Amino acid sequence: MLFIFVEINNEKLFMNDFEVYFGATNDFFKGNNPYIHNYGLDTGYFKYAPTTLLFFAPFVLLPFGIMKLLHLILLVILLAFALPIWKRMLEVNLGSIKKQFLFLFLAFIVIVIHISRELHLGNVNLILLFLFVLGSYYTTKNYVLLSSLFWAVMIVLKPIMILICIPVLFLSKWKQILYLIAFGTLSIMLPLIVFGWTKNLDLWKGWFSALSAHGEYLTSPQSLQYLVYTYFGLKPSWFYSFFGLGLLISFLFIKMRGKEVTNLNYLFFLSLFMAFTPNFFVTDSQHFLLSIPLVMFLIYRAFQTHNWKYWLLFSIGMLLFSFDSMDLWGRNLSSWFTQIGILGLGNLVFIVSSLYVWSQLQSENATSHNL
Repeated sequence: MLFIFVEINNEKLFMNDFEVYFGATNDFFKGNNPYIHNYGLDTGYFKYAPTTLLFFAPFVLLPFGIMKLLHLILLVILLAFALPIWKRMLEVNLGSIKKQFLFLFLAFIVIVIHISRELHLGNVNLILLFLFVLGSYYTTKNYVLLSSLFWAVMIVLKPIMILICIPVLFLSKWKQILYLIAFGTLSIMLPLIVFGWTKNLDLWKGWFSALSAHGEYLTSPQSLQYLVYTYFGLKPSWFYSFFGLGLLISFLFIKMRGKEVTNLNYLFFLSLFMAFTPNFFVTDSQHFLLSIPLVMFLIYRAFQTHNWKYWLLFSIGMLLFSFDSMDLWGRNLSSWFTQIGILGLGNLVFIVSSLYVWSQLQSENATSHNL
């Protein structure tokens, strides 16, 4: 709330991403193609699937200024619910209320800079985070249909979230796979039902064209392919992203082969692949706030075991991940940090650290079971 007040007071609450959603939706319902024009910035093209126009339809009801504030309020509320719900699913039992608060506050501090960017731009990543957490929650309660619905909406909003389907597939959650396929098919058919065949076809063509153009002008020094280029001088290529993804899939397959898929194991791998998403895809830096469920697992184990190695790994990751701010370092130093991919490196530190911590936990559980 302090951030929002300061932004409004300094007349810097631009919310350029939200302006794209708002402008494209209003333009579309006036009968225009939302994928042709930019809205706000030169790069402010609408890059979301046609189905999302139905999600954003309420934007036509009120003026931009009011909808902008309502969107901000929604983002803050969803964040305030997402972190405690995920904490509960990790079965965190830290004893005193003070430790419980410290756990949540530390998790918040890890991503606070990314949250400030999210609010400044008015994006939907906090909505994605909430949908992921809610879907995961209902998965642990065996409400597979409801869980799949929330995840399907999340993937429709941002197709890059498709990586969370990898543990669903490799851990043989067949019912969930079928529901996700069904909801995915429905999301494709929905614009056809509402808008008709010709308009629906034009919309999907426009979306694919927008995605193609987006890939041509967007770069991310934080993605794995650009980190390989920065530190090893190798030409950026999707090969490195797929190689990293292959390593994670191999880890999942080897470690879970013949093992019981407990709720905690399932949640860990879901959050692992979601955290890898902004390293795999070339995308905006605020997507890294989606790593917080995995980071909370790491914090939880550090609190639980008092293992100094876990705290050291977390501290290194946080140092790289949580302080990439122009307000802290100034324009020149911050730009240099961005160019060398500090944020992407920090995220990879969190990912590798979590793999180590999870492996240690499995070893401890196996020893305990044998005894």
